[in-house]
Amino acid sequence: MDFKERIIKKLMRLLEGGLHDDADLKDVMAIRPKKTIKDRQGLKGNFHFKLWNPETGEIFKELDVANTVTELGDAMVADAMSDRGVTLPSHMAIGSGVAGGASATALTTEEARVALTATAQGTVGNDNDVIWTATFPAGTGTASITEAGVFNADTGGVMPVIAGFGVITKDALMQLDVVWTLTCGAS
Repeated sequence: MDFKERIIKKLMRLLEGGLHDDADLKDVMAIRPKKTIKDRQGLKGNFHFKLWNPETGEIFKELDVANTVTELGDAMVADAMSDRGVTLPSHMAIGSGVAGGASATALTTEEARVALTATAQGTVGNDNDVIWTATFPAGTGTASITEAGVFNADTGGVMPVIAGFGVITKDALMQLDVVWTLTCGAS
């Protein structure tokens, strides 16, 4: 029996005089949906990168990876929404360790960190997206990369998101371009 049918049944009992005591009245008045109504989804992200040679234009690898929003990332969003003066993300880092989970506060083995080249908000139906972009130019972050994170400082700082992936070998001639999208709620 759905919610509407339960209301009708209880109203019919009330109209027919089926109330015998206070307990019956309380039962009729206690009309609640059986299922809990859930609010919008939480934070989620996607890490897209392109590894290529800027001299030849050859693309070596492109990949999309779902990321993990860290506990500090959740707190950063709450701080920003409550105007607590939080320092927003400004840098992206890559590393060669095993990426941590939601409780991670740093990359396991950071290899390079660069300033974000852009921060933007999505448009139209994606206006609840935050989009960070960064470029690790040739010669920067030369390593077997397996993790990445966004930070709010050039060293240390808060890491709101982290991603782990299979080994990507970046040699000295390759450039790594990253577009990281954080979606706040459902889109």
